[in-house]
Amino acid sequence: MRGRHPSRQLGVTLVVALMLLLAITLLALASMRGTGMQERMSANLYDRAISFQAAESALREAEALLATGTAGPFDGSVAGFYGKPLPGSDDFTDVWQSSTAVWATASTWWSAADAATRAQAAGAPQYIIEDLGMWPSTPDCDTVTTLAPDCLKPRYRITARSAPATGRPSVILQTTYRP
Repeated sequence: MRGRHPSRQLGVTLVVALMLLLAITLLALASMRGTGMQERMSANLYDRAISFQAAESALREAEALLATGTAGPFDGSVAGFYGKPLPGSDDFTDVWQSSTAVWATASTWWSAADAATRAQAAGAPQYIIEDLGMWPSTPDCDTVTTLAPDCLKPRYRITARSAPATGRPSVILQTTYRP
């Protein structure tokens, strides 16, 4: 039987330890990269949720303004209030899609929780109210040949958007409102 001498060892342990260290380093780097990506994704979802809530609060504010009956005039002279375009005219485009449209900025008369949401959205939400004219108010009004005076009610299209800083998500919501 031969004796083992320390001078005859070939250093295999050192090579195995370095390979394990390299493998652990690669796993750690991959894990850090995945964690960073998930953090960015969750931050984007959070920003979008805040923008959605801000746009929804502007939509509700416009509905409340219409419910009071103090909105108007709908001739474009007041920011955010537009009348119905005439079919066949050159301006028969949706106002909310126009780059020249002037949006009304939502006020801050909502609750403190809503004000905090708006502050986090990095910009005041905005809305446009378009007068769509008089429409039948109930389904049975469409079937009669002579409309009763109370059959026609005003309709409005409300478009609300969050207006966050550049690089942040923006949300546009739209509804048709009948007071």
